[in-house]
Amino acid sequence: MSKKGNICVIMADITEDYRDEYLIGLAKQADRMGYVTTVFSMSLLNQLKTCGEECVYDLIDFDRYDGVVFFEKSFSAQKSLGKRLEREIAAKCSKPVVVIGKSTIFSDVFTGDYSRNFEQLTDHIIEQHGCELLYFLGGYQGVHTNADIGFINSLKKHGIPVTDDNMIYGGLWRECADKLAMDIAYGSVEKPDAVICYSDYIAFFFIKALSQYGIRVPDDIIVTGFSASTSAQNGIVSITTCNCDADYLGRTAIARLHSLITGEDEPKINRPRTNIITGMSCGCGGNQHIDLRMRLEMHEKRSIEDAQYANSELDEKLFACRDMQGLADVISQTHYLISDKSSIAVCTHTDKNTSRCIFMTDFINKEDQTDFKSTDIFPIDFPQAEHPTIVHVLPIVFGGKDIGHIAVGYSKPMVYTAHLKHYAKQLAIGIEVIGIQNSAVPVPVAEKSTADSTKRSKTLFAYNGETMNRISIDSVLYFETEGRKTVAVLSSGRYVVRSPLTQLEEQYKDVGFMRVSKSTILNLAKVKMYAPDIDRTMLATLVGNTKIRVSRKCAPEFKARMNGD
Repeated sequence: MSKKGNICVIMADITEDYRDEYLIGLAKQADRMGYVTTVFSMSLLNQLKTCGEECVYDLIDFDRYDGVVFFEKSFSAQKSLGKRLEREIAAKCSKPVVVIGKSTIFSDVFTGDYSRNFEQLTDHIIEQHGCELLYFLGGYQGVHTNADIGFINSLKKHGIPVTDDNMIYGGLWRECADKLAMDIAYGSVEKPDAVICYSDYIAFFFIKALSQYGIRVPDDIIVTGFSASTSAQNGIVSITTCNCDADYLGRTAIARLHSLITGEDEPKINRPRTNIITGMSCGCGGNQHIDLRMRLEMHEKRSIEDAQYANSELDEKLFACRDMQGLADVISQTHYLISDKSSIAVCTHTDKNTSRCIFMTDFINKEDQTDFKSTDIFPIDFPQAEHPTIVHVLPIVFGGKDIGHIAVGYSKPMVYTAHLKHYAKQLAIGIEVIGIQNSAVPVPVAEKSTADSTKRSKTLFAYNGETMNRISIDSVLYFETEGRKTVAVLSSGRYVVRSPLTQLEEQYKDVGFMRVSKSTILNLAKVKMYAPDIDRTMLATLVGNTKIRVSRKCAPEFKARMNGD
């Protein structure tokens, strides 16, 4: 089908939960009706704050689109930003707008009514498992939603009294789950037969919290989630859940938008049947006895290790880049990490309105990389036959600074993955490193001296979590190995360094660092005192009273250097 037009979707973040279903529904219906969908979104990686990523919305030229879908619901963690964007859309956009969520400005609003879905989920627990004392967990007191309405309807239908004791509020995140688990364990509230959670996330955290107190699911308490997100089928303990018609709501929003754009009658979208997905958390999906706490801990540890290992090669290549051409080469070697794409463009912003494409697959040669208007997103117009069905536009931001954007095109409706979000973050770090390296003033060869050479490389780049930091060598207490990683230990915390211990030893031996064991390099300037210890080793006490053992092999040299010999 030839494309009729373009639809712009504005959302906060795709968190690989039911929002995926909204976007898939939007994209499928738009593709079916002949529209290209362009999604502008931040890549928050599950953070609850932004660091300048909202600059991506400045790339939107409303004149390029035939209609807009504003996914207000996705801005639940950034309410002020959502309200600001809603006002800006109203002021700048003359095209039809539909809203998924809530709006005080636009009239075409889709909130979805999943009370029936939630009611049927509660029916299953009562009818199939004979539960009589049930709690609803999540949400805010005094703010009724489809979820608690469906829960209450089910209890009333089965003649179960509904009181304030049944309704356990406390928010939409893990805090409410942790508190209820503790209250049940300490007897502050009566242990229920089942807990119906507002979402799959709350259910997962609740099950995890219960396991810490030795309360088994489903043997002691049955637990359900809601929304059929990916977290419900997590490989640890599958959660009984229910679909929330997100796909249906997304398709309905596009059908309404098409009607507003064309003036045609709104196509009818059939609502799907409520789908109860049973899992281990209610016993229907298998209730074999397992060491849940051990599996949770192993899962978390493996997830962290896998993520660090998977990103290490990309990190190393980016840190080795010296210019934009080198960065483009790295992207050409690693863009396979973004699966199922039909095209990708990585662009840096030369000024507020202009971008420069540093890499684009298939459709652009290196000699054709020229500046273009940022709101064009891609530096070229695709041939009609090769135009992507859906385009995801993410910001490239470092330290709150707008560096550029990455645009990924797909030939079929897709949602972007955590790999793509990580890729955008890593590109930002790579571009920033290149900028810092190119701005450094080299020391003329004739002026170099022994004193100057001891001052080189006085800072290094290191990670604390997902944030890259530039730390001073003088502030490092010691370097040590931790599994596959090298860690710089400072008074302010632990930072992962992308260099092996042998390289650091050679690099900083002339500025007061010394290898004191197989796994540790010590900053001698941080040693307050030292004394002999067992087996002819020595024990060094650092500032802050951290103690480091010096091996027998290294002890003589350590003592000599500390004495100035």
